[in-house]
Amino acid sequence: MKRREFIKMSALTALFLTVGGSLTPAHAATSIASKTVVNITLDGGPDFKHLIVPPFDTDAQSYGGAYWRARASIFRTKAGDVTKLRQAYIDNYDEVTFDGMRFGILKSCTWLKNEIRSGNVAIVNNVVASTNRNHYHSKLIMESGSLRTGSNETDISGWGGRSVTELDANVVAVTRGVRLVCNGPDALRGYNNKRVISNYDSRNMGLYLYDTQADLESGSRNYIWSTQAIISRSLRGYYGAKAAEIPQNSPYRKFITQERQLRQFGDQLKVRLKGVPIPAAIKALYEGSSPLESPYFGKQVRNLYDSFATQDILSMRFASMEYTGWDSHREQHRSLEAKFGDLFGTNKGLHTLITALNRLNSNIYNNTVFVISGEFGRQLKSNGDYGTDHGRGNSMLVIGKRVNGGFYGDPFPAEDIDRLEIKNEDIVGKTSMFQVFAKVLDWQEKGLGSRVFDLNNQPIEPGVYLSRMLQA
Repeated sequence: MKRREFIKMSALTALFLTVGGSLTPAHAATSIASKTVVNITLDGGPDFKHLIVPPFDTDAQSYGGAYWRARASIFRTKAGDVTKLRQAYIDNYDEVTFDGMRFGILKSCTWLKNEIRSGNVAIVNNVVASTNRNHYHSKLIMESGSLRTGSNETDISGWGGRSVTELDANVVAVTRGVRLVCNGPDALRGYNNKRVISNYDSRNMGLYLYDTQADLESGSRNYIWSTQAIISRSLRGYYGAKAAEIPQNSPYRKFITQERQLRQFGDQLKVRLKGVPIPAAIKALYEGSSPLESPYFGKQVRNLYDSFATQDILSMRFASMEYTGWDSHREQHRSLEAKFGDLFGTNKGLHTLITALNRLNSNIYNNTVFVISGEFGRQLKSNGDYGTDHGRGNSMLVIGKRVNGGFYGDPFPAEDIDRLEIKNEDIVGKTSMFQVFAKVLDWQEKGLGSRVFDLNNQPIEPGVYLSRMLQA
């Protein structure tokens, strides 16, 4: 570990201690899982209408007929070539009938298909959060949970940070950087990160402890003079000496106390994780020839697995993940199939994670809800570059054992048939994304959603009952 990384890790670990995290002795296994929300942000405007599609129909006046003609260029064919359009549907999609709806789902997403059939996936359609088609501003709106958020307002709280503040718990960010959704509220500064734990490198949390034997076993010949060994020995000796010199009532005593707490915190995590080896299937997602297009997402899976293994130590009730690169203006079919496959394929990201979590503790998936969304959607009609341009309305997924699966909102509304042929036409936003987030938070604690979001004038599509989406 380089000196800069060592200092950064120490600072990030300190975030946990600022909220009075538990420093009780580590247990051999995780405690009973608390209700936890995992928020996965798909940066770039994911086209969920490419993931779940209407079956091809030769009738151009039907939704299936109009959809496939409007998006023919994505599959490198022409709107009038019925034979090739039908074959594109057969080649790329598995047909499913569920919740009274017949639809196609990308063949790369076999795990998701099985979860849908098991009733563990709520597909919420015609959702909208952003007031515009700008990536940056739309992400600020979505993650802050407020339509009033301006295009340059970054010093604000996020809905995840506000929720854990209400729950007296913590956010764990398993991403490279902490996203705005994790920010907690602060009346004076706008936000704070007192309840955020950055856990991007879950096996190296806490202060580094110089270990001669471990360095010898690693085969290092210069372990004594390595940067991390020098820093570790120096700091440990310095704080040990100062602990005996600084009076108990000195204002500088808090630094000594914090250093001791940091070591205790790190020791708890190391002891716990020492008895929880990384499953080979998870390790394969980010090491060597990863089966994922994004090994970075694979590493987040590892970090989240470790976070659940230490959930009682971290006091985690909200976790933040991300997958970037969904801005599909060009070559949409080729790029999106791999990305959706990373998330939803058999033996890929979420399937591997949940399989491993079930082996770790069968209660975890029963008490976890995954919320998957992007800052906006795509236009109904494809563009001239084999992709789709920015739109507003979209779909989102809520996944978990406590989910009452099915469609919430019509994925193929008849009113869209004529609009499918019009360039720049959006999916009509009928349900506020904040209403969906709020219902997920209500599952964690009754009334939590309305304490985190201002739901006044936030619509829900007629006939959609989000209150039925999750079981208590």
